Amino acid sequence: MYMHKRIQIIICFGVLFCTNNGIAQDSTGKKLPLKITGTMGITYEGYGLNVKPTGSNIYTPRRPWNHVRFLFAQILQFGNKFSLPLNFNFASMATNFAGPYAGLKNQSIGQWLTNPMNNFSVNPAYKWAELLLGTQYLKYSDLSTGDIGIFGAGFNLHPGKFMFKFFTGTSQQGINYAAAPPPGITGAFKRTHYMFQIGAEVEGSHKVAFNFSKGKDAVTSVTAPPLTIKPQEGFNTSFILDKYFKKGWFINLESALSFFTRDLTQPLIPGADNLSFKPFIAARTSTTKDFAGQMSVGKKSPNIDISYATKYIGAGYQTTGFPFMQPDHWDNTINTRFNAWKNKINITASMGQRVNNISNTVLRASQFLGNLNWFTQFNDRFSLNINYNNFGFQTASGLNPFGIKNVSNDLGISPTYTWTTATMTHLLTVSYNYSKYDERDVITGVTTGNNTHTTLLTYVPVFFNKDVTPDFSVLYFKNTMPAFKNTFITLSGSLGMPVAKKKIQLRGQLQYTIGKLNTYTANNNLVASCNIDWKINKKLSWNSFLSTNYFRYGNELGSIPLIGANYLESSVRTGLQYKF
Repeated sequence: MYMHKRIQIIICFGVLFCTNNGIAQDSTGKKLPLKITGTMGITYEGYGLNVKPTGSNIYTPRRPWNHVRFLFAQILQFGNKFSLPLNFNFASMATNFAGPYAGLKNQSIGQWLTNPMNNFSVNPAYKWAELLLGTQYLKYSDLSTGDIGIFGAGFNLHPGKFMFKFFTGTSQQGINYAAAPPPGITGAFKRTHYMFQIGAEVEGSHKVAFNFSKGKDAVTSVTAPPLTIKPQEGFNTSFILDKYFKKGWFINLESALSFFTRDLTQPLIPGADNLSFKPFIAARTSTTKDFAGQMSVGKKSPNIDISYATKYIGAGYQTTGFPFMQPDHWDNTINTRFNAWKNKINITASMGQRVNNISNTVLRASQFLGNLNWFTQFNDRFSLNINYNNFGFQTASGLNPFGIKNVSNDLGISPTYTWTTATMTHLLTVSYNYSKYDERDVITGVTTGNNTHTTLLTYVPVFFNKDVTPDFSVLYFKNTMPAFKNTFITLSGSLGMPVAKKKIQLRGQLQYTIGKLNTYTANNNLVASCNIDWKINKKLSWNSFLSTNYFRYGNELGSIPLIGANYLESSVRTGLQYKF
């Protein structure tokens, strides 16, 4: 009943605006053309799982059994000065299998509106003024706020070169912890935010701005607090300066300061002004204060770009706007891009150094940072792409006698050969990727190597006089680590073709995999899928996807009755979409 009322409201709102043209009036009474663009639709997803032996837990469901999504995305344009974007994208239920919503059956209105699976926004704009309502993803800067959705209200004002931005809202509603029934509910505290930016900007010339943002959890928002999550509070401020000069020279910099409390239930520290930024945040025993900054300077031109970039994140720097930012490191890189040989060679590369654990002189250590993407078009038939990247972190020995090491190196090589006959074109691609990951155990000092080899061969024939689009591929995968070796080979093929005077596009795919873990007998996996895209008319279309996945284990699960254990997994997704 609760959900039905929500759906009825959205549908009624959509019907109200389901028109392709109309007439509006401005303040002088002059008629303005009304233009409406966008889409609306509904999608159903069904999931099924059969496991043998019946009742065993050899494989668990990955999705809800039934799921419905609604989409309503429109832009109403009144003349050339006023626009009204509308975006309603929501699910009929909480679909998270992990995180705060895991196991939650009945959502409150607040939980439903702030569920990451849903999106509701209305952003009317007139000339240089924009009103922000509903779910917004607002990136003010790299060090302030940007990668979370917040449901609330605010505005963007840009009169001339000046700009004023403000937004406040909720990113997470309170959810009570519950252990049963399985899988249980993780729970979360209600978190509210506000953010503000003031500055001046001339596109292509300069930008100067100050950012302020705060997020705070409500300790009393739940009656059963989460077991592993503490209520937090964070405030940060940053300064941005971007300047673009003639002949492609530029400089971008940002400096930021954060105050972050990891546990609001801990007591206040009277007189700790160095850890406070009153009245925005007061110091507690779990409060930290730290600095972050970044700068890049360089030159851009049609055929070559080169720049130097540095980024420092203090050990205690944390912001609620970027909750997954990795602290305590300093990066210095040289970045370049250039074209050569009449644009037949395109290279993008970076090289530098990362210093980890900069707050600890004992455990501080450095590592090489590298990234390369090299593409060469030798002639009309042959091209070659090479890429390499290095990432991770490591520390020297110190309090930990062995230090810490988590470093990954990836190398990829992909040649492509194309040739043409009188009736068709042939495309042949071979991709090889090698990944090496080293991790050192802090207790034993043993370094574990995780090496992966992947080779993919793809063949795509393109017929000139036939309405069929086949493709074929062979994949070889090998992953090795101590006491573990996993290999598999996958053969796949697909065929697409139009029917019903090209109003319906059909595509079927068949994939067979044989895999082997250590010395166990091989596993077998067969996947069959089908896509159906029906263009009913110029505005209405129907899309469907069906998939069946059959997996049969070898003897890795144990003896009888698990010898030959298997599961059959099936899914269907179908929906209607209307374009305005």
